[in-house]
Amino acid sequence: MITSNIEINEKVKREISNCYILGRLADESDPDRIPPLGKERRAITRVQNDDKDTIVFYVQAISDEPKIIKNILNKDHKECYVSFDDRNSRYLQSIKYYEQSDKIQFLRDHLENKLILFRPKLSVRHDNIIHPYHYNFDIVLVSDDKVDSNYYVSVPSIKNGVPAARFEKSLFERSPIQLPDYPNYMDIPEFILCDGYLYFIPYQDILETGSNINLYYGKKPEQIKKLALNDIPDYWDNVKSAYRELGFTTDVYASKLRDLFHTKGKPVMLQENISVKKGGKAKEIEEKNQTLSEVEFISRLKYFADEEGLTYQEEEALINFHAALKTENIAVLGGMSGTGKTQLALLYAKALGVKKDENLLMVPISPSYTEPSDILGYLNHQMGLFMESETGLVSFLEEASERENELFMVLFDEMNLGQVEHYFSPFISLLELPKDQRKLKLFSKDAVCHNRKLKEGIPIRDNVLFVGTANFDETTKDFSNRMLDRMNVIFLEKVTFGEALVDKETKNEIFDKETVVDRKIYREEWTRKETKLEESEISLLDRLHSLMSEYDSQIGVSFRIAKGIGKYLSNIPLDKDGNLFVTRKTGFDYQIKQRILTKIRGHREQIQDLVGTFDLENNKYQPGLIARLLLEEISGEDEFKTSLNFIKQKAKELSRNGYAL
Repeated sequence: MITSNIEINEKVKREISNCYILGRLADESDPDRIPPLGKERRAITRVQNDDKDTIVFYVQAISDEPKIIKNILNKDHKECYVSFDDRNSRYLQSIKYYEQSDKIQFLRDHLENKLILFRPKLSVRHDNIIHPYHYNFDIVLVSDDKVDSNYYVSVPSIKNGVPAARFEKSLFERSPIQLPDYPNYMDIPEFILCDGYLYFIPYQDILETGSNINLYYGKKPEQIKKLALNDIPDYWDNVKSAYRELGFTTDVYASKLRDLFHTKGKPVMLQENISVKKGGKAKEIEEKNQTLSEVEFISRLKYFADEEGLTYQEEEALINFHAALKTENIAVLGGMSGTGKTQLALLYAKALGVKKDENLLMVPISPSYTEPSDILGYLNHQMGLFMESETGLVSFLEEASERENELFMVLFDEMNLGQVEHYFSPFISLLELPKDQRKLKLFSKDAVCHNRKLKEGIPIRDNVLFVGTANFDETTKDFSNRMLDRMNVIFLEKVTFGEALVDKETKNEIFDKETVVDRKIYREEWTRKETKLEESEISLLDRLHSLMSEYDSQIGVSFRIAKGIGKYLSNIPLDKDGNLFVTRKTGFDYQIKQRILTKIRGHREQIQDLVGTFDLENNKYQPGLIARLLLEEISGEDEFKTSLNFIKQKAKELSRNGYAL
């Protein structure tokens, strides 16, 4: 018998509310299951003895529930979760509920026979010793999928972008495996999705949980089986209420999957022959006598971020930024204020061994910067002296040209407070030239200047990394298409406070934290020269170019962009076993967003057909031409997720503001 001495602390309650449960509106054919809080024993009704006209509504879980709720509190699976229209205000506002005259009928029409994804909330009750908690809920999503089963099975996904080979290796090495939307307050999942494969975990003891609520570890990985999604009939047609990295399937279809795994499933095995796909052909990885491996550098970067208490998405922030910067001469970190753009650039410099006032120069950009002399300086013709700008950039570049085996970094902080293509113009074309032809001319060769070294110009070698940070709001300047054509703009997304504040899982990993990265390591050992694109990628870029250039001839996909994308994809870092840190499909998704979609901005009349429309009242997105093109290319729901979300956000901005930045 459950008594009131069961107490669940606030931290656990908060973490339980990060779980996701699929539900349906309470079954009115069994009214005894509906608590007597309303005037009627119905799924939606008014609260009795309430002068505020509050409406109460109930849902029943039709998927698994957190272990504490079902095993410790002994909640009956058919027992209802309850909420009120003044406690689900965020979701109800999004569907214009409060503007309705007949709220009960509106809510019934909206929820009846629909799949409802919700988060459970526990609140203490003082009127019942046997049942010490109320089971409340927050609506996350109401799916258009109809309720066609009495029970659904959760199918969580590994963190987006993680290759299947890395996931499998982590299983055998007992390295942490992250399921972002499946906290370990739930039972061990029976199915896990990763990189085009579905994995079958037939027993609960095959995986075990860690102290971080989203981390799991392999315990008996040899008992796990896998199937390629292409070998599973109608898989995506049977995924319901997909949300972020989580989906559900009916118990009937789950039973079919179990049978399929028993007959055709392949055991997960630890790879012994280390090879990696390059240009579609498997090649053996040659051992290099590296002073510092790229794997160790990435471990070092993550370690320094954790040490500083900073939380970044590993694939989309750390790996993506590193791959973008090492394959181009400049990269820009964008995003809302406070997402750690400048800190990430400084952490990257620290991981390289680049030090401030030695080979790291930070240049805070002023809105008054309008021409190159603002960051470089100017020649005083009367004195025959070059008057260097207070930024110190010329002296810094001069020193970098003399110490060509060392890495140098220039960080332009708040880069677009000024008009970038004006003050940065000498570098725009210069960085496109072969490295032996890059020479920064500060003044005419016929001018009189007593500094002879400056008169010859300053060689800009490939040992100099240019990094910018940028906000995108009414206080900043737009990057021109000419600038966007030449660089990656990486938007840092704010992680949730829950992710940022959760205890980090510690692992005694040994790696080099001291060795300084020099130019040879960075540009030769870590960088591959090949720039090959696959046929399907070329085809998609061609179609994107046709769509975009039809609306504006200046926003297509240039040869420069295509070459840059190919170089990026060929240089996604490899782990110590030769597996990509980020799948090629995910890398291609990042590049479409960072190199192509950043050019789409303007007023509704200019870009609405391209980005689509967003109905703010009903919270519905109608895809435009670009989204429809990407959706045509999708073979799985995790493809082009970053690009589609970016386009969807632009459609929201259009609906709200009439323009998109």
